[in-house]
Amino acid sequence: MKAVRIHEFGDLNVLKWEETPTPKPSPHQVLIKVDSSGVNYADIMRRKGGYPGPDLPSTLGLEAAGTIVELGGDVTGLTVGQRVMAMGPQGNAEYVAVNANLVFPYPETTDPVQAGGMPLVFLTAYHLLKSRGQMQAGDTVLIQAGASGVGTVATQLAKAWGARVITTASTQDKLDLSRSLGADETINYTTEDFETKVQELTGGKGVDLVLECVGGPVLEKSVKCVATYGRLISYGNASGSPANIPSGDFTSANRTIIGFSMGRSPVGKLDHKSAMAELFPMIASGQAKLIVDQVLPMSEVAKAHQHLSNRGTRGKVILVP
Repeated sequence: MKAVRIHEFGDLNVLKWEETPTPKPSPHQVLIKVDSSGVNYADIMRRKGGYPGPDLPSTLGLEAAGTIVELGGDVTGLTVGQRVMAMGPQGNAEYVAVNANLVFPYPETTDPVQAGGMPLVFLTAYHLLKSRGQMQAGDTVLIQAGASGVGTVATQLAKAWGARVITTASTQDKLDLSRSLGADETINYTTEDFETKVQELTGGKGVDLVLECVGGPVLEKSVKCVATYGRLISYGNASGSPANIPSGDFTSANRTIIGFSMGRSPVGKLDHKSAMAELFPMIASGQAKLIVDQVLPMSEVAKAHQHLSNRGTRGKVILVP
């Protein structure tokens, strides 16, 4: 089979679309013939050496969708021939072996190409809002990078679950996308100070929940947008910049800062099966949809990485074999 591989960390030149042995599923895994696979900012970080993964050389990708072609000896509840989406390492390939507890049969109405870009962003958005964020109907939620893959899904879910949603983005096109997905208010952070604007929009109270993935100064200012007894979840550091948050910025108002990672969460701490069971009816009914920015051949993976690095994406970039 062929896969997107790296033998060393570095720039776009380290990406290789090359032959590698087809994986053999372990007793608790299934082997999937891949129809599509999402590209995430974590893949950019992994390529550069800033995100954990298997020993080099290794295949990139954190999610995929396709058809089960082989079951490990201990796997139950899944069958050969099922179309599934899966979350796990090394998905940017023609075949991938994935732990069965991270494999989800998807509704027949779901596009097989879109399915490969769904599991990571839908589960991340769900757990940010519900499992970790404890969002309630009537809450005001600030979603940084509202036009990103996670941001577009989180906007739809938060709105469907009764929140007032404020999003940020860098262009009018991205702000318009956020509005079309249900955002009540949008802020262009290149022309407005989002901290000042959030205080205006909330009458000085701040928001109940912030979803923040940029890091650095954006994280520092986002903490100040949180209401008394509100929560901020940091789930990434796309800027690569450190943040300096004085304790007084969160202790005096009883603000809570929560760290979140899908990739490093021990199995059992996040209930993915129950989350997907709640999400699939929303996807099937059109209440929540994946926003697809580009679909590219896996052989053109460098274009996908370049596009994400330039912050040009509106939703997800998907690769197909």
